[in-house]
Amino acid sequence: MIYLIDDNQNNQRLSNYNITFIEEGAFDEYLISIDKLEIGSSFSSTSHLDFLKNADCILLHTTTEDFLPGKGFIPGSKTNVLKIKEIISQEGELIPIVLFSNSMGETEYNSDKNPNYISSIKKNLFYERLFDFLENYKNSGIVDLRIIAWGSNFACKEVSRLAIEILSAFESKDNSDRLKLSDLSPIIKSFKTFLELSFSNSKVNEILNDIEDNPIRIKEFKDKIKHITECYAKYGKNTCNWKQ
Repeated sequence: MIYLIDDNQNNQRLSNYNITFIEEGAFDEYLISIDKLEIGSSFSSTSHLDFLKNADCILLHTTTEDFLPGKGFIPGSKTNVLKIKEIISQEGELIPIVLFSNSMGETEYNSDKNPNYISSIKKNLFYERLFDFLENYKNSGIVDLRIIAWGSNFACKEVSRLAIEILSAFESKDNSDRLKLSDLSPIIKSFKTFLELSFSNSKVNEILNDIEDNPIRIKEFKDKIKHITECYAKYGKNTCNWKQ
């Protein structure tokens, strides 16, 4: 289950972003929306947040203030936000988490160092991409924060970035030289990610084994990388085979 914690004061989801699918229950089996969290019994208490420990992901509006029954939101008090970020989620180490607010600047997300932590994204971008994120979670059961960080076409952007890195590694090499799997060692992580975005897991292993057993010319390797990248640019996905 994914938890969305947003005070949504003045019904901003509808008035500012025209978001209705949450209240309409489009993802009720996958998403729980919370608009207020009561303040803990003490500053160090987290027991009232224990229900979040089983979350698959937490989506947290960082300006959500603590709530006190009978009095309402406590101006400036954000102990729950701090506890969820640092204790419950531990900045993505225990539970994937997204921190969003329109007071934030550029999106801060490093998919290599911490794929389960978006430390900053503007609220409008977050809500713009939330439906696709939830739809992917519904269909695959996978929490993929890249969809929120970069949009549903993140794979196209990522493939293009990785292709540049991979091709740059062989700029000074003779195109007629044979490329062995060991030659890819400096960029093997990027190359594997490139393949994983383009092919099934079984196909990725098959390609790696084929390069190991049958080294190919560098020109042929470059052409394959370029062709896959062009497919993504044209169709939004890879439509070609590794072996032509």
